[in-house]
Amino acid sequence: MLLKLGLSLLILPLLILMGTWGMEYADVSSCIYEGGSYDYLLGECLMGQQGVFVSFAERHPLLVSTSLWASCAGLVFTLVGLYKDRS
Repeated sequence: MLLKLGLSLLILPLLILMGTWGMEYADVSSCIYEGGSYDYLLGECLMGQQGVFVSFAERHPLLVSTSLWASCAGLVFTLVGLYKDRS
């Protein structure tokens, strides 16, 4: 049980984080491909203006930190689960 919980906590938060980042990356890519500049604060494509860059971690600090801490907890649960199965 601890092993399944640990693996879930190890993998799922990072998949959610990468999925969220990936959706935004797709928007940025299509904007740049069209010749625009992406404004990360507004979350929209600007044509003829320079957008403001703000890193993903600065805009979503709770998502990033929660995902990383949950994955660390998942690693610990996984290691404990593997150790208990051997004992």
